[in-house]
Amino acid sequence: MINIPRLSKIDFLVLILVAILGVINLPFPFSGDQALFTIGALEIQQGKVLYRDFWDLKQPGIYYFYFLAGTLFGFNEIGIHIFELIYMVLFSIILQLTLKPYFRHQIVASLVPLLTVGVYYIVSYHQQFTQVEGLVGFPLFLCLWLTYQSFNHEGKQRFIQLLLSGFMGGIVLIFKLIFLPVLLGFWLTILFYSILIKHQNIKKIVIEICLPIFIGIIFPILVIVSYFASFDSLSIVYKTFFVYPSQVVANGTFNISKLLVGITWFLKKFVTLILLALVAVNVSLRQSKNLLTLLFVVWFVFGLGLIFIQIRSLWSYHYLLLFVPTGILATKGLDILWERFKELSSPIIKILVTFLFLLPLLFNLKSKSVALVQNNFALTENTRFKYQTVFREDYTLLRSKVGFLLQPGSLPGEIFVAGDPSIYYLSGRTQATSLNAWSLEFFLSEQWPQLLGELDLSKPPYIFISDNYQTLIKEKFPKILELIEKRYHILSKTTDGIWYIIN
Repeated sequence: MINIPRLSKIDFLVLILVAILGVINLPFPFSGDQALFTIGALEIQQGKVLYRDFWDLKQPGIYYFYFLAGTLFGFNEIGIHIFELIYMVLFSIILQLTLKPYFRHQIVASLVPLLTVGVYYIVSYHQQFTQVEGLVGFPLFLCLWLTYQSFNHEGKQRFIQLLLSGFMGGIVLIFKLIFLPVLLGFWLTILFYSILIKHQNIKKIVIEICLPIFIGIIFPILVIVSYFASFDSLSIVYKTFFVYPSQVVANGTFNISKLLVGITWFLKKFVTLILLALVAVNVSLRQSKNLLTLLFVVWFVFGLGLIFIQIRSLWSYHYLLLFVPTGILATKGLDILWERFKELSSPIIKILVTFLFLLPLLFNLKSKSVALVQNNFALTENTRFKYQTVFREDYTLLRSKVGFLLQPGSLPGEIFVAGDPSIYYLSGRTQATSLNAWSLEFFLSEQWPQLLGELDLSKPPYIFISDNYQTLIKEKFPKILELIEKRYHILSKTTDGIWYIIN
């Protein structure tokens, strides 16, 4: 059986600190992505079917996460972030329970959640919180750890561990199919290690490893397939998962400037952890040939490759796919350097070294904490709104933009927004079409006439078209603007778009 250590007093202190870091971020504003996920999850709760009635290019895992969070705690920033905090604290406990044998010094082992989840909370802002890449670290880690444990066992125990590893892999794929190479990297590493290091029979070990993994990974996928089959939606699901992404990539170009911005963000936020992780790679992997270290390096290398091949995106939040292996390897590096750190003769030097290590993280934490205190901890609706505008300046504009929709005399019904989905969230309205217009630049040629037909059929009382999408629609499919001009008239013009009201 696997011997899992118990939590110590220091472990609990670290968990409390991680929870405090999470609480500081509870009132953080949504970005457009989180607003879209919240609206989609709310529509699912109201009986709509994902992809059929509410379409998005992402796999369903993120919507199910928001659905569960919203159902339990409310479809708003506080509710979603409370559920995320519970999720991350549970992840922190799992990290402490499973990784203690990986470190020589138990005081360092206790710090793993602080250098992973804690850093996630410190460096993330509205564009990074509750994104797929950050949330998927939990099941990815469980998949890796179970794979590693299977290497040290035989028979039934190994079968169960690999079965559970495959199951966690299936959960990961429900969040994002493109993560499959990372999973394959874990499983192939253990396969090659068994063959090359343990010299086990190739045919036997392939069957012993692949069969339970396949059974495990197929189970959650079959549940999802059965669910959509019950609504006769498999056709649109297949196109969404396999046809559209390849066409979007084929029609795109590599954005070097966005790539540089993302890399700069990652290096700036994680520079001290990266330096410590390099120590771990040099000593634990190159010199000691540690298998668990190798698996974390596989995660980092394959994950970085997956970020680079997403040529139409390359957003900074994609790099959160790396925060778990980076943080764990950094803790390993700290574990290696711990004896030398204790040998420093002067307490002042120890404090200075610690301060320099924490400086990039403390700067982010300071700005968040100061904003929270200055706005009375964002406990009321007004102070929370002021706090949110500190980190998302356009919240004031967005609130004023949707103010008329909240008035008693406004026309009822679902609206259509070609622009930031935050308009839906802040107005309390859902979208009138199944296709969301948050990323019209990714639309394929067949989706434009579908959007035209849905607008024609649904007749939303209000339509908002942002200025940049006015130009794009006019270029790609002007019939949509012709329909709007025929059935609607301009209600008002904002600094970045036009509101239309039905005639």
